[in-house]
Amino acid sequence: MEGTVVVIAAHAFEARAAAGVGRGVVKEPWGSWMLYRGEMWDIPLAVIRCGPGKVAAAAATQAAIQYLDPAVILSFGVAGSPDLETEAGTMVVARTVVNVALEELGDLPFEIPSRFESPIALRDAFLNVPGGVAGLVLCWEGQVASPSERPPIENTDGGPLAVDWESAAVAQVAQMWDIPWAVLKVISDHGEKDRLRRVAVVAKRPLQWAAEVFRRACAEFLTEELNRIEGQDSEAAGREEQGEDRETSAG
Repeated sequence: MEGTVVVIAAHAFEARAAAGVGRGVVKEPWGSWMLYRGEMWDIPLAVIRCGPGKVAAAAATQAAIQYLDPAVILSFGVAGSPDLETEAGTMVVARTVVNVALEELGDLPFEIPSRFESPIALRDAFLNVPGGVAGLVLCWEGQVASPSERPPIENTDGGPLAVDWESAAVAQVAQMWDIPWAVLKVISDHGEKDRLRRVAVVAKRPLQWAAEVFRRACAEFLTEELNRIEGQDSEAAGREEQGEDRETSAG
């Protein structure tokens, strides 16, 4: 299965961590973004540092689909959590991503997707690498801990919980174009006052290990996909050969 593993990261430190698992990586401006290109083993790797927010993430994902031939698209980086039981350093592999703003619109006369289920085969490949835990990611552009407002967590079905600003946009655009996607977030904080210091700590080893997780997971997934496609091609060739044999016998 040909194509590029594309990583969408909001911030420079996240992009650098993702690019760190590649070899021969070259960094260059790509419009107003920064693009890192290299290889993981023999798999092309592209990391886009797009800036924070759903608009930036959606635009970067669409550009990747148009110009980078993605085989997999990953939303990657750190995230907060309003759930104190979800410890800092927890590596959350999204089971479901919720666009909170759309979820809260309520009943409308037309359907707007607000929940996105990560493809099972790709998610399982991430969970096969030690360290990741399946959880829920809320895409909510607010403060994780605010005196006036907090992300809605009533119906989260338990398990690790992450809150970010970009994942739903990546998921929605990738899903529109039928590109396998995943979200991998490392919990950095619970909205504490010293949040930036906590992010800096998590941005070192935990985020580096998360990058190694996606390197291994994407290689496993793409290898299995290639084997599946080759198996389907062999079966199709076998059926065609059998058909030709029957035609020869009939003649």
